Amino acid sequence: MLRAHYDQFGNIILGSIVRDVPTATFFEVPQEHDVEPKKQTWTLLEETRCEIQSISNPEAIRQEKPKHSVMMTARKEAKNILHKSVEESSKQMKLTVSDAKHTLEKTIHMLSDIPKHATETLKEFWQKAQTPVVLPGRKPGRRPRKKITLFLIDTVRFGGTFGVIFGVLFVGMNYQSFWQIARAELALGTDIEAEQALTNLTEGGSVAKTFQTIQSSGNINILAYLPPVGPHENHLIIPKLGINVPIVQPSMDALMAEDWPKFEKNIQEALRNGVVHYPGSARPGQAGNAFFTGHSSYYPTDNGRYKSIFARLGELELGDTYTVYHGGDRHTYRIMKIYKVKPNNVSVLDQPTDERLSTLMTCTPVGTTLERLIVKAEEIDPTTGQILKVGEKAADTPKNPFTRLEALPI
Repeated sequence: MLRAHYDQFGNIILGSIVRDVPTATFFEVPQEHDVEPKKQTWTLLEETRCEIQSISNPEAIRQEKPKHSVMMTARKEAKNILHKSVEESSKQMKLTVSDAKHTLEKTIHMLSDIPKHATETLKEFWQKAQTPVVLPGRKPGRRPRKKITLFLIDTVRFGGTFGVIFGVLFVGMNYQSFWQIARAELALGTDIEAEQALTNLTEGGSVAKTFQTIQSSGNINILAYLPPVGPHENHLIIPKLGINVPIVQPSMDALMAEDWPKFEKNIQEALRNGVVHYPGSARPGQAGNAFFTGHSSYYPTDNGRYKSIFARLGELELGDTYTVYHGGDRHTYRIMKIYKVKPNNVSVLDQPTDERLSTLMTCTPVGTTLERLIVKAEEIDPTTGQILKVGEKAADTPKNPFTRLEALPI
């Protein structure tokens, strides 16, 4: 049967020959035993309509294509792309793991072979080292020396030559310090006499007491009430080392301005004239830490007079004493601790508030700046040996002799 229909513009379109299809196939109500009857009926109608339109107007089919079909296609393509990406990532991951595993196995194998290769290398080296070498000019009949023997001889020669040259230069640059140490060890010169004189000076109390006692009217010994007389300038006296050196006080301007290059320059200039009372540290007799530093050795071309004043500072021991004359007053210190620190350790400058301490510092070993030798001491009463507390006066501090007099003697 030839069927025709009208298109959307009212034109008659002749379709293809279609067999008679019972009306019930398209329009009758489906029975209860049919599976999805509505879906099958409309699908068949849709297919028949598309077949007729494809013959007369294919463009219309493309225009009337359902939108959900495009979405389904896009989803399918996206799903395929995602699937391919996952497969590619999985493949790359497996290759990476495989390469890492191969590299690890290779590394383990190489590490396990190191002892073997090292042993073989040592054996080969030792075999070559044992090879005899015939030196030109060697007397016939003498046994040739091995390579290892010649190597050791050359090493000792070179090392010995270098050591001798270095030692000569080192001693030459620090000869003043080493001469002081050697002279003290050999008891040369007048060091013993100087030590004894300094001991008498620091332990004898007032210099005025060394003179003949002069009695004044009223049988009062005026000289007995005079304070201990010290030098006109500040001095550090270490009897055991025969040291009697001036104490220099640099300006604090550079320290307050934190101008460290200028501060270092001031310190070095002050060390030419004695030992330095470190700026900012406590004064002797006060609470805190009176800090003094001096050279153990310095450049021989420098014109300073005290380049090796602390060369023998390491000979001091716990319990030894030294004296500081400051402002005409005598302060005696007893060593309680000796140790070494690194050059950047500034804790040695700490200032306690409940102790009267003093510290001596110099470079060590002699001729180097590798470390600092620290000698820490506490102030004691020179007569009783008791540790002086903050604000406490020594027992030999003179009393006022005129409290028992009605008038001054004429």
